[in-house]
Amino acid sequence: MNGNRVAAAAVRQPTWSGYLTRPMGRWIPGGWRREALTAIKGIHTLIFVSVFAAVVLTLWDGVRGRPKRRTTVAGGVVLAESVLYVSNNQVCPLTPLAEELGAERGSVVDLFLPAAMARRIPLVAGSGAVLALVLNVRALLRRPAG
Repeated sequence: MNGNRVAAAAVRQPTWSGYLTRPMGRWIPGGWRREALTAIKGIHTLIFVSVFAAVVLTLWDGVRGRPKRRTTVAGGVVLAESVLYVSNNQVCPLTPLAEELGAERGSVVDLFLPAAMARRIPLVAGSGAVLALVLNVRALLRRPAG
């Protein structure tokens, strides 16, 4: 019993997204909730793959020392996602909606990845994003003036 309280206390609460997404969940009729939750997980998976691809792209361009316009766009996507995530107490903005629709944990991170891998996403992606930023800034500073 005490372990459940500790686990519940360790769950992060969203700072702002609950006010926006929980009411959306209430509009969905009871018979459609399971399908809506599946759709939310699918949408989240697409967003995750897109943002992770942007991290990989910016990191690749940084490693090669060749930042381009696409690096700026991909870096902007990564920065926007990071700001959303961090400003919401490191909770995905879709989590309150998933909870409202009946997800057990509420976490939308269970996007068809093993739990151990899903828990490490912020660390891996965040580290990749910071390294990408450093490498791309270094490459830009080494470019000849012109």
